[in-house]
Parts: sequence; C-alpha cells; structure tokens
Amino acid sequence: MKAPLRLKFFYWLLALLGLFILLQTIVYGLIETYGWFQRPAERLSDQLMEVVVGVGWNLLMLPVLMGVAWWISRRMIDPIQTIVQSARDILKGRFEARIQTDSMPDDEMRNLALTLNGAFDNYHDAVERLRRFSGDASHQLRTPLATVRSVGEVALSKDRNPEEYRIAIAQILDETSRLTKVIEQLLRLARLDRQDVRALFQPVELEPIVRRVADTFLLLCQEKAISLRVETEAGVWVAGNPELLMEILVNLMDNATRCTPPGGEILIQLSKASADQARMTVADTGPGIAPELAHRIFERFSKVPGAILPGTGLGLAIVFEIARAHGGHAELLSNRFPGAVFCVTLPLSSAG
Repeated sequence: MKAPLRLKFFYWLLALLGLFILLQTIVYGLIETYGWFQRPAERLSDQLMEVVVGVGWNLLMLPVLMGVAWWISRRMIDPIQTIVQSARDILKGRFEARIQTDSMPDDEMRNLALTLNGAFDNYHDAVERLRRFSGDASHQLRTPLATVRSVGEVALSKDRNPEEYRIAIAQILDETSRLTKVIEQLLRLARLDRQDVRALFQPVELEPIVRRVADTFLLLCQEKAISLRVETEAGVWVAGNPELLMEILVNLMDNATRCTPPGGEILIQLSKASADQARMTVADTGPGIAPELAHRIFERFSKVPGAILPGTGLGLAIVFEIARAHGGHAELLSNRFPGAVFCVTLPLSSAG
C-alpha cells in the first residue's frame, strides 16, 4: 500500500532534518579537531564533548522539530486535499462544486486551483448543454414523431385510393419539415451555449443585414397585405457573427409575420441607442403580449399568444441567446407601438 502524500512530505522533511544534524555534527567535529591542532595543550576529548553536548541538545529538540515538520507537511498538502475533495464532489454529480481559493496563498497551487475551476466550469457547461439538448429534443420531437407514425399506420391499415395516400404523405412531409426545423433550432441553441462562439467574431455593419432581411420578408408581407417599414442608421458596427446577427432579425420577423393580421404593419428600426450601444427593433400591429408574460416570452418552447400561425417556441429563445452571446440583451417593450415591440441591444464596435 502506497503511503499518503502527506507522509511522504513528512518523511522527506525528517530526512532533511536528520541530514542537517549529521552535517552539523561533522562540521562541529572538524572545527573542534582543527582547534585542537592549533592548541594542543587542550584535551581533544573535551573538545569533542562540546560537540556531543550540542548534538544532544539537537536530539532533545527533535520531537519539536518533528511536530513542526508534520505541520508543514499538512500545510503543503491541504490545498491538494481541497482540490481532490472538490473533484470527488463533481464526480458524484455536484457539478456546481468548486475549489475554494480564498484562503489559499497566491502561489502555484492557487493558480492550479483556479485553472481547475475553469476546467470544471467548462465541464459543467458541457453537461448542461447535453442535458438541455436531450430534454428539449425529447420534449419537442415526441409529438411530431408520434404524428408521423400514426398517419403512416392509419394509411397502411387498409387499402385506400391514391388521393387518400397523397393526403397522408403530405401530412407526413409537413411533420417531417417541422421536425427538421425543430432539430436545426435545437442544434443552434446547443452551439450558442458554447463559449468559443465569440472567438469567431468580426466587425459587422448592421444596416446591410437589416436591408437584406427586410428584402427577404418583403414578398411574404405583400402576400399577407402587411405593410413593411424600415428605418435604418448608417455606420452602426458591432463585433459579432454576421449569420447569427441576421438570424436575430429573421426570427423576430418570422414572429412578427405570424402575429400580424392582414392590413397590419411591421416596423424594423436600426439606430445607436447610446454612445456605446446599437439597437435593433422589430414592432408589429398584432395582438401584442400581456405584460405578465414578458418575463418568460424568451424561454424555450414559450409560444407567442395570439399568433396566427403556429411556431416551435424556440425562435425568441434563439434571439435571446444570440444577443447574450454577443454581449447584448433582448427584451420585450411595452407601449411603444401597437402590438409587440422586440428590442435587441448590442455593444458598438469600430468599423472593420
């Protein structure tokens, strides 16, 4: 059985202490012998007796020195034991456990503890992403999969005419499209939870993105008899991922077009909210959202009440996570425009 690390430290300290006493004895003996050669009249035995007395005092102090060595070994091992205990807690499932570094001196051991805490944070985030993804997937995929299975079983339960088979296949394709969209959005949320998203950021001008999204939704708005108005400010730059920033507006516009009735209006605004913040706003003249629902409208699978067309309940959650990944914030405003007003603020950046 291997000795604990604390005992190993203690043994090494005792070995150093013994070596020190041995070397001290040899040095004192040589000094006294040299002095006897210089003063032959003195007895060598008397000279060496002084060495023996000195060594004896050292041996009498040995229990005290051993106690000090034991205390030093404990002080050296305590941070390691703290690290081991925290690692064991995390291994048992307490993923929030961290190494307490407040009482540690500012040395290599504290740096090791801080580095391990960072690794534990990344591990916790990975586990949370996996847990959220598995929970979200099981929550959202169960119903469409059951629908596909049910439609297929009914279609095959007896002979049917070609029109009935076409209807069944169309239903299956609709549910498959819904499944595809849900999976894509779940994967997007899982990727947004990663901390390395910011490593790919670059200077991005927002006005071209706003114009491009507006052009994309213009035809849909015209088909639904919805008026689309765009107000932009040039020279608004942020640090970010162009595709993710475009997805913010795509999801907000998708939400607005689903909630706005024919004859309504959608407004997209881009401006500098302050000296260090950019603001993107999408407002519609739909039924709006009650104030008591504002605090949870960005939660996953939270559906917009009053939507004319159904959604997955993930679009606004993606908007919130993208804004947060860019150091910004997404919120629902009230009393600023008929219907719902969604606002995203992002930190300004210098032009590329």
